[in-house]
Amino acid sequence: MVVKFSNGYVWKDGNFVKKDFFVEGNKFVYPKKFDKEVNLEGKYILPGFSDSHAHILGVGIKKLTLDLSDENFEKILDIDSDIILGRGWEKIDNKDFFDTVKSPVILIRKCGHVAFLNRKAQRLLKINNYYIFEDEIEKIWEYIPSEFLVRAFKEGINEFLKHGITSVHSDDLHGISFELLKRLLKESKLRVYEKLCTKNPWEFEFGSYGISKIFGIKLFADGSLGGKTAFLSKTYKNNSGFGIFTLPDNFSDIVEFAEKNNLQVCVHTIGDEALSRTIEAFGKKTGHRIIHAQFVKKRDFEKLSSFSFSVQPHFFFEDLNLISSVDFSNILLYPFRNMYENNILISFSSDGPVSPISPLYVIQAALKLGFSFSESISLYTEFSGKLIKENIGVIKPQYLADFIIFKDKTLRNLEKVFVNGELVYDTLTLNP
Repeated sequence: MVVKFSNGYVWKDGNFVKKDFFVEGNKFVYPKKFDKEVNLEGKYILPGFSDSHAHILGVGIKKLTLDLSDENFEKILDIDSDIILGRGWEKIDNKDFFDTVKSPVILIRKCGHVAFLNRKAQRLLKINNYYIFEDEIEKIWEYIPSEFLVRAFKEGINEFLKHGITSVHSDDLHGISFELLKRLLKESKLRVYEKLCTKNPWEFEFGSYGISKIFGIKLFADGSLGGKTAFLSKTYKNNSGFGIFTLPDNFSDIVEFAEKNNLQVCVHTIGDEALSRTIEAFGKKTGHRIIHAQFVKKRDFEKLSSFSFSVQPHFFFEDLNLISSVDFSNILLYPFRNMYENNILISFSSDGPVSPISPLYVIQAALKLGFSFSESISLYTEFSGKLIKENIGVIKPQYLADFIIFKDKTLRNLEKVFVNGELVYDTLTLNP
């Protein structure tokens, strides 16, 4: 069936233009004889936002558990649960307080790279430390029921759709079985581009699942700035450490496997030294992706053109209080504008649940960094598709029919969300 959408203002080349567009099946098509017409009544239409790096499962878990972004830890005392799980804190001062709680308490830091365990949680996880880092955090998910994770995944999908996000490059192989993840991807009405966090990618099946796709491999080269595990070339002030370098020993084998199977390797790097070593480890391999790239040695900048990047403009402002703890001489800080001006392929992302998943939140930060509104829209739509050579993010023939409808051009009154040509979220009927 061909559907004509008429009388709307459609985003085209940086402006809203009054024009009709046509959808047949799951794609935009050239004007032709149509079976049905939808009058958009002067509303505004954008291609669906595409978040090039976020965590659907993490967003859902945060929604369903204790939000500690206000660091009001006293509310834990009101919870009656076998395990108390929360996320969002930046600093914990009184460890003894949590040992008075009857249940195991597991609190994940805002960045997701550090977790706090009270003594009951330590006994449960068989860990003798209040804080755990990086790979150790994976042990937490062994104690979370799979039915809860399923609910969290679906909740996460709903949260993205509510913000007009029609596709997400996600990272969800945490505590959930691969078979269950495949089922959830196949059932998803959100278009998911999944990158598997694994050091053994040859154990998994890549390819399409419904409208979703497992396209790549996610690896970590370091941790987080807030957790002082981002790997730097100079030590943290008032701290003798450089952070940690976590790129796996079999990295070359992973890249070789990816190249043979047309997969993209996506590497989390925040610190400048982590980025240097990651670039060196890739050697002459090109076309893979770096996630974050917040700190770049000046001498490494010219090497960035061999890669694509998922970046978060808002991190510059969120990290202002952390930057003072680091010596950044000869380092470029959050050089996203400079990257864009030098034709290095970047795309915007939220890294939710680390930060709010609202595209407007990210775009407002981008405007402060010197991006125009038009550039920001493109970097949150079309460029996300360019990262993986997918026809998304533009309303024109042969592109996938993912689009969103707003009541007005402020983009604050979202009404409808279409994915793959199908209405999947309607704020007028509150029907996700």
